[in-house]
Amino acid sequence: MPDFLPPFDNLLAVSVAKALVPLAQSLHKLDIRISPRCKQLVERHAPKHTVIASNHSDRFDPLCAYALARDCTEEFYFLASREQFDQNLGLSGWLMQQVGTYSVMRGRKIDEPSAVKTIDILVEGKRNLVQFPEGDVTGRNDFILPMKEDGVRNMFEAQRRLLDSTGESLYILPVAMYYKLMPDAVAAIGLSIEQLERWFKLPTLTEANHESKIKRLVTTFIEHLAKSYDLKGEQSVSLSEQLRTLSKVISIITADANGISYDADESEDLLLYGVRAELKQTSRDKQDLSTDDLDRAEQLLILASTLESQSFTDEIAWRVLDRLEKELTGKVSNKGHRIAFIDAAEPVDLKPLYLEFERNPAIALDKVDRQVRNALTSLMQDMQKVANPDLVSSAT
Repeated sequence: MPDFLPPFDNLLAVSVAKALVPLAQSLHKLDIRISPRCKQLVERHAPKHTVIASNHSDRFDPLCAYALARDCTEEFYFLASREQFDQNLGLSGWLMQQVGTYSVMRGRKIDEPSAVKTIDILVEGKRNLVQFPEGDVTGRNDFILPMKEDGVRNMFEAQRRLLDSTGESLYILPVAMYYKLMPDAVAAIGLSIEQLERWFKLPTLTEANHESKIKRLVTTFIEHLAKSYDLKGEQSVSLSEQLRTLSKVISIITADANGISYDADESEDLLLYGVRAELKQTSRDKQDLSTDDLDRAEQLLILASTLESQSFTDEIAWRVLDRLEKELTGKVSNKGHRIAFIDAAEPVDLKPLYLEFERNPAIALDKVDRQVRNALTSLMQDMQKVANPDLVSSAT
């Protein structure tokens, strides 16, 4: 398959996909609740040049974004990492393209075709564009990662072209998603723990809480992988640090095995993305042999990020177990019902910021990043209060 995969304007496929959203929600036991304010803001900016920028805390975020398009009777374009298009022998990618999704190759180099397409979409304004500017699933409700600088630069380039042609503004609409577990999902956590304990043949800890049991599972998982890759783990560092180190080592092993150059001082995620991008240039046989290792390295980074949350809530427990199940058993259990709350804040107008971007790009990029992240953080905090009123009343 080619490196860049463009979106298609297949309105029939979009209509079918929208019709299937309720079925997908039912299958995954996910109740999606979109605030009236969010709908109003999305509908108000439908004919305008807008990037819908969302946090990316959960693997069901794309389903939530599509439910937003359905409920607002809009068609969106979506940006997704290139590797997702290769799943299920490329069938997943073909379907994604039909409903308006296009690819970006993450790595050391800018994906020029993807950047050009992004800018063209924003300037044309036929559909609004949904992005997850953190870049990958974080597993966290308490922190928003910095927006990818290249993505924000693309937005400013689109704003420049709009100023040169029509004088219109480009907007970034912050849309936040917050998930809450229902009682049956909380109960299912215990069953998932028991299943994974049996997988590892671990004795049951009858007096331990969920956090202790899950962290024991993660520790055992790390030891299991270390043996598979003939590595020695460092027990003195935190679980998240061990996971990040293990991810980096797997990326390096994959690079060495395929003759791919790398910078060992790069961060774990940049190293992974760089190796994955270079691997696309090798033979299909090499890609097939190494893809599973790089997918695992990515899952380790998501697990590490999730475990770096400030508090170990039931939602964090659910997400850690969800990742462990997939890695260990090859599938995930249906762990009860959840609610996804979706809300939006007033958009950021790039037009008044463009002159500052021309004078000092770093300051303008930082300003946009802070405005969007602060808006998303505030939205998530507000939705947490709505989702957990008992916690608010007990705190006061």
